Amino acid sequence: MNKKIFSGVLALVFLLAFAWTCSADELKILHVNDTHSHLFPFGPNDDFGGLARMSTLIKKLKGDNVLTLHSGDVFVGTFAFNRYFGYPELKIMEQLYDVMCLGNHEFDFGIDTLVDILKGEESQSEEVELPILCANLELPAGHPLFDFVQSQMILEVGGIRVGLLGVVTTDEYNYSPDVLAVLSDPYQAAGEAAYSLKYVEGCDVVICLSHLGLIPDRQGLSQVPGIDIIVGGHSHDLVEAEIVNGKIIVQAGEFGKYLGELTVDVNTENNSVSLIEHTLHPINRRVRKDPTLLQKLAMIKNGILDFFGPVYSQSVAKAQWDMEERLGETPPPYRDTALGNLVADAIKTGVSNAGYPVDCAIEASGFIAHKVYKGKIVGNDILRAVPYFPYGRYPDSRWGAAIKVALLAGQQILAGLEFSVSLVEYTDDLCLQVSGITFEYDSSKPPAPLGSLSRVDPFSVKINGAPINPNGLYWVAINEHLVEFLQSLGLVPFNLIEPSPAIYEYIAVHDFMKQLKKVTYTSEGRIVDNALK
Repeated sequence: MNKKIFSGVLALVFLLAFAWTCSADELKILHVNDTHSHLFPFGPNDDFGGLARMSTLIKKLKGDNVLTLHSGDVFVGTFAFNRYFGYPELKIMEQLYDVMCLGNHEFDFGIDTLVDILKGEESQSEEVELPILCANLELPAGHPLFDFVQSQMILEVGGIRVGLLGVVTTDEYNYSPDVLAVLSDPYQAAGEAAYSLKYVEGCDVVICLSHLGLIPDRQGLSQVPGIDIIVGGHSHDLVEAEIVNGKIIVQAGEFGKYLGELTVDVNTENNSVSLIEHTLHPINRRVRKDPTLLQKLAMIKNGILDFFGPVYSQSVAKAQWDMEERLGETPPPYRDTALGNLVADAIKTGVSNAGYPVDCAIEASGFIAHKVYKGKIVGNDILRAVPYFPYGRYPDSRWGAAIKVALLAGQQILAGLEFSVSLVEYTDDLCLQVSGITFEYDSSKPPAPLGSLSRVDPFSVKINGAPINPNGLYWVAINEHLVEFLQSLGLVPFNLIEPSPAIYEYIAVHDFMKQLKKVTYTSEGRIVDNALK
């Protein structure tokens, strides 16, 4: 053979062998998080999301060396959940995902009801078979939830030994007391599981499905030895792959609007994992719906329509522009959001119209879950904005949280305002949205202990235009879950009225929008952060 040809053949054989070796060490991870019962497309002209579109893209990208992961919060967010409590979605997910992590909203009905849902008892059907992870769940041995949830697992993926673990947030405002009592420190639990997977079981790569949020992932979980990859959730962030303390961190936003595709190189010789590529694929109208799911999804939607009426088609009002629900979309220094103002005004108006005059209304930003898009507004758009957060109680109504009327002292209101801005650097979930109240604060100052003031300027606080009287009493319209949270802080109302018949937040917002017809709310300076001026 010609020497040059022989050399070329050798070179080609070497390159092919090298390429084969590299591909054998590649691992691809498809990931989503915080889908919140968004089974059907949403947004203007149904532009975004939808489980049938997600299924198409997962099936297109799925292969022998591909893992598909869900980092929690399947439950709560649309009429699909209020009708079926997550069961049909979990059964569809069995065909799409290899494993999911428990999110905080999976605990919203309490542990016993979660077990019933997973058993299929709520739907009188078969058990959910999708593997579920949560390492920081501490229940008595033999508890029935352990038939469905494990702390860690190992999968062989394309010849790579992959260790998987999951952790969920322990922030107390996310849970009823009985659930909070059985959750342990997520970092310690992650450390123990990662050590077992990496150093005892000898896994080539360890992946943590985290439902802690982006900041805890960066600042806490990234320091846990043994973890190679953190697939995050809870904070609803859209995160291009980043490396923190040697850990690869990703997150795919919210509501199934994106599918993340992470490709890494797993070097088993030096026990290292390195980033190759990360892509966030939009799930939009360009993605064809999986025809194998259309009949099943149609049956689910028909069940919703039979129960709730035409909540996907009947126009309630028209939004003149997008109404944002998050502070990050609001121009500083204003910290009241367009949707927050509308929801708070709707609560105040609904309670007053029912014969319970109030001085003001408050709602936590964390209870307002989704923006309202420009154009036609239907019932499901409203429920996505103010979904039902049951926190431990099986609902006697599926129309949302009930509104209560609380008699609070001015001093209690001041303490609540101070607490609501104590963590603005990290989350806006605790921030209040208000009606009948205006106030200013300074986020550059240190937060104060409960009962004292630091960030809030007490002289700026006005109720219906008059300076607040710390010793005065005020009637406040308030979401039932926010009442419970204030009580947990020691801010117990002097009186608490439960309107009869009950006033539900969804109904109040629905009727308020219907009366407006054209919705033109904006951020208007009800709340101002002077540090941002």
